[in-house]
Amino acid sequence: MKPWLLRALRVIAAVGIVIAIILVEFHFHGLRNTTVDYSLLLAILFFAVRWGRLETMAASLVAALGFLYYFQEPIRGFKATDPQSYVTVLGFLITAIIVSDRALKARHRAAEALDRKRETERLYELGQAMLASDSLQTTVWIAINQAIPIFGVSGAAFYVPLTNEIHRGGESAPVTDEALRAMAAAKANHVDQIAGVSIIPIKMGEELVGSLGLCGAAMSETVLNSIGSLISVVLDRVRAGEKLLIEKRVSESLLLNILPAEVADELRAKGLVSPKYFEDVTILFTDFVGFTLSTETLAAEELVDMLHDYFTAFDQIVARYRLEKMKTIGDSYMCISGLPVRNPAHPVDMVMAAFEMLHAVQERSRADRPVQWQVRIGIHTGPVIAGVVGINKFAFDIWGDTVNYSSRMESSGEANRINLSERTYSRVKDFIACQHRGKVLTKEKRELDMYFANGILPGLVNGSSEIPPPAVVRRYNVYFQKDPPSFPGFLIGEAGRVEAGVNSAIA
Repeated sequence: MKPWLLRALRVIAAVGIVIAIILVEFHFHGLRNTTVDYSLLLAILFFAVRWGRLETMAASLVAALGFLYYFQEPIRGFKATDPQSYVTVLGFLITAIIVSDRALKARHRAAEALDRKRETERLYELGQAMLASDSLQTTVWIAINQAIPIFGVSGAAFYVPLTNEIHRGGESAPVTDEALRAMAAAKANHVDQIAGVSIIPIKMGEELVGSLGLCGAAMSETVLNSIGSLISVVLDRVRAGEKLLIEKRVSESLLLNILPAEVADELRAKGLVSPKYFEDVTILFTDFVGFTLSTETLAAEELVDMLHDYFTAFDQIVARYRLEKMKTIGDSYMCISGLPVRNPAHPVDMVMAAFEMLHAVQERSRADRPVQWQVRIGIHTGPVIAGVVGINKFAFDIWGDTVNYSSRMESSGEANRINLSERTYSRVKDFIACQHRGKVLTKEKRELDMYFANGILPGLVNGSSEIPPPAVVRRYNVYFQKDPPSFPGFLIGEAGRVEAGVNSAIA
C-alpha cells in the first residue's frame, strides 16, 4: 500500500474513533466533563504513540469540536452560552496537543535509541569480525564482505592508495573507481541518497589509508563516521601488531645470534638456563698465522673487513654442517659439534667442515689482497659442561679440559693444516686419511699423540665423481643412520694426491 493512502486511512480511523467515543459517552447521561476529557486524551495519546503527528492533530481538533458540541451548554451547538466553555475547550485542545507532542517526541527518542542500539550492535559485530585480521589486506577483505550482511547493503568496495588496488564485494558496480579515488583524495564523506551510494575516507590520524564505498542502502553520516573510525582503530591495531611482530622477530634473531635455538627456548620459557653436561662433543679452534704482524701494516678498516670476510665464510660453513658457533676471540674462531643437539656424527662433521674452512682460507690467499693469511686448525673430542653465565650481555659458554685440549691442538698445529687429537682421530679414521705426527709437546710440556687430517679416504672415492661419493654416503648411513649434511666436493680431486702421500709414507 502506498504511504499517502495508509496515512489517509489512519487519519480517517483516528477521527472515526474520536467521534465514536464522543457519541458513546454522550448517551451516558451524567458523565462528568473531566471523564470525557481523560478518555479523549487517552485516545489521542494512543494515536501519538502508535501513528503520527497528522493523525494526532486531526483527532485532537475533532475531539475539541465534539466536546464543545455535545458537552457544553447549549448541547448540540457550537455557540456556548458561557464564555467559560470556550476556555474549557481551548484548554482541552492545548492539553491534547501538548500531551500528543510529548508522546511523539518520546516515541521518536525511543526509535532513535533503538536505531543507535542496532547501529552499535552492527558496529560491534563488524569490529569482532575484523579483530581476526592480522594484515591490511585481511582487514580490507573482512570489511567489504562483512559490511554487506551486517548493514544490509548490496555491495562494498575498498580503495587502497598504497597499492592503487580496489577490492570489491557483492554488487558494488554503482561505487565507481573514480569516486573512490576522488573521495580518498578529498578526505571527505560522500552520500548520494538517490543512488544509495556512500563513500567514506579511512584515516589513521592524518594518514590516509583508503576509502570505503557502500551501496544499496541509505546510511547516515553518524553511521558512516562510526564505520570509518572502527576500521581506522582496527587498522591501527593491525599495524601495531605487525610492528610488534617485527620487533619480536628482530629480538628473537638477536637472541638466536648469541644462543643456540634450544637454549634460547629454555631461556624464554623459564627465564634461566640450567647447566648441562655433554659427555661427547667435538670442538674446533682456528687461528690466523701472521695476524699480529698484519695489525701493524694494515689500516684498522682493512683489518676488520678482512676478518669479516673470513669469519663470514666460516659462519656459512658452520651453518651448512649444522654446527654451533661459540665465539670469536680476536682472530680466533671457535665452534662446536654435538651440542646442544646430541649427534653421533659430530667428529666427522667437524673435520669435513674444517676442510672447507681451510679451503676458504686458501682461496683468499691471492696476490690482489693486502695480506695472505694462513690458518691453523685444531680439533679435539670429549665431554664439556655448557651453560649461560651473567645477566648483562650474557653468553652461552662451555667449560672443561676438552676446551683446553682443543685449543692446544690448534696452537700445536702447523699453518694450513688440520691437527687432530688422538680421540678425534679414533672417531674419524674410517672416513678421513690421517697422518700420525707422533707425540707432540704442548705449551704445558705434555706430550700428546696428534694427527694431521689429509683428506677423504681414497677407498671411499674409488674413482667416483659424484658429490658426495656413494661409498661415503653408504658408510655414513651405516655408522650414523642418516645422510651427511654436506660434503667438500674439492676433496674428490685431492683423493689421488692423498693416496700417493699415504703410499709414500708406507714406503
